[in-house]
Amino acid sequence: MEERRQGFKVSGEAFTSSNAGRSHVCENPNCNICGVREVHNIEVERVEEGWIFRAGGKEYGPVRDVLALDPIDIAKALDVKPEDAVAARLYVSTAEVERPLSFDDLAEILEATVKRDRENKIITFLCMLSAYLDEPLNVSFRAESSTGKSYIPLEIDQLFPEEDVMELAYASPTSFHHDTGKWDEDTQAIIIDLNHKILIFLDQPHDQLLERLRPLLSHDRRELIYKITDKREKAGLRTKTVKILGFPAVIFCTGRLRIEDQEATRMILLSPEVSQEKIREAIYLRALRQGDKKRFSEWVENDPRRKVLRERIKRIKAAGIRDVRIPDPEKVAKRFIESKQTLKPRHVRDIARIIDIIKTRALLNLFHRKRDGDVIEASEEDVEEAFRLYEKISTAQELGVPPYVLRVYEEVILPGAKASQKGGLTRREIMALYLQKFGRPLPEHILRRELVPALAAAGLVIEEPDPDFRQRMLIKPVELQASSSTPPCCLQDFRQQGGVSHDKVLITPPSSPDSCRQQGGVEGESEYFKPGSGLCEFCGEEVAERYAVRTRWGTRFLCRKCAGEVEA
Repeated sequence: MEERRQGFKVSGEAFTSSNAGRSHVCENPNCNICGVREVHNIEVERVEEGWIFRAGGKEYGPVRDVLALDPIDIAKALDVKPEDAVAARLYVSTAEVERPLSFDDLAEILEATVKRDRENKIITFLCMLSAYLDEPLNVSFRAESSTGKSYIPLEIDQLFPEEDVMELAYASPTSFHHDTGKWDEDTQAIIIDLNHKILIFLDQPHDQLLERLRPLLSHDRRELIYKITDKREKAGLRTKTVKILGFPAVIFCTGRLRIEDQEATRMILLSPEVSQEKIREAIYLRALRQGDKKRFSEWVENDPRRKVLRERIKRIKAAGIRDVRIPDPEKVAKRFIESKQTLKPRHVRDIARIIDIIKTRALLNLFHRKRDGDVIEASEEDVEEAFRLYEKISTAQELGVPPYVLRVYEEVILPGAKASQKGGLTRREIMALYLQKFGRPLPEHILRRELVPALAAAGLVIEEPDPDFRQRMLIKPVELQASSSTPPCCLQDFRQQGGVSHDKVLITPPSSPDSCRQQGGVEGESEYFKPGSGLCEFCGEEVAERYAVRTRWGTRFLCRKCAGEVEA
């Protein structure tokens, strides 16, 4: 280890961790990082298959798992001194662990145990890695049951140090403070140190715990004080003080699809992919895992790429980076603003998420970033990849709905409503279309209590009575209503926008409330049974008798001439 701190010779230059990680494979002929490097009289080269060692006309390799490589094997194969073999092995292991890593490279490594779900697994990994920064990310997985909400974070957290991960299958709002904290006699308070911690809440039935942790999720203060009551005391209720130190990276998994806006703005909303390709690959993976657990476990543990990634995480943690500086934050803000048609208050927190992703990607590649003490500087590549990643999930984040809910809207409700003459669907029709699209039933209580309220809260749908049976509600997309809600200003516009409704065209004004109700009257029935002079709503002519014409925009009172032309 002393030799590593002082450095050793690599092609005439002092080797340190800053230049070791530059070794990679690319197609750039002018690249001064790839190619053959000489380390203590041993040539090393990284190729697609691994690392190759050469000396004295002899060759050893390629070797993929350089962390498990024994320098004695190199010395024997190349007939070199053991100390030269140790230096060569140290060089390649450091170069492999600290080499530049893109999001595509990261997704490929995680693909071993998490199939597809590219954006989900990358963001989940970044969320966990951000725990080593001062202000980490928060993620909420929300989807129907059996879609793998908790599987993704549980698989990825195996790459992180065990002491940094806290998995909670269930936690009530008060039990979290009692069971995760330690009593401090000096301050007479329960101390919960969450610095550099990863909190994973699995299958939470409700959001009450999130509501209690709102100040923690929004990073208001590094030291938060809570007052709770303890019912275990013999004297009855007793108030206790809880101090939470630091900000953890929080991953919240739940089957609830509806989320309050205050929680939605504090977390990145994700939903596992449920495509046929994903399910097919997951079935094969489960068969391999359950068919021979020992062999599968050994294969995962011995995967050289996962071993290198684990070592990389340890070195990132040991580096003690607290923050990342963005060279041109005004450029980032301008790019974000230009991508939005209308700015909303929640965009203030959305830009913060993009900045956090930029910082976490820079932390992932800190070995190749400018460093000033415990602060590193992000690169332009970090900004570009962060924006590309966020664009994949931005629509759901801006609407404040889980991607699963948005997918049901875009692939089931919206096309079904467009095909419907009523411009909306009943719950039964949505359930039937869902079964046809995804091949599995949608429980009625989930649709009624979770999915529709979530879409309504996002302003995507409205509920209106079915004109054929007013006790039954129709789910109507707002965008369809908006496109057909502008009343025509003339007969030409009237015909272009679809004219009158299909049932009745010309309606004789009713002479009584009963006849008005029989003819499907609207609010303000007095307009129906008080025929008399008035202005035609199309031509503006004052006539002695007007006709009530029922259209998709409501009832219009027209003169005989306009009503006849509308009917034609």
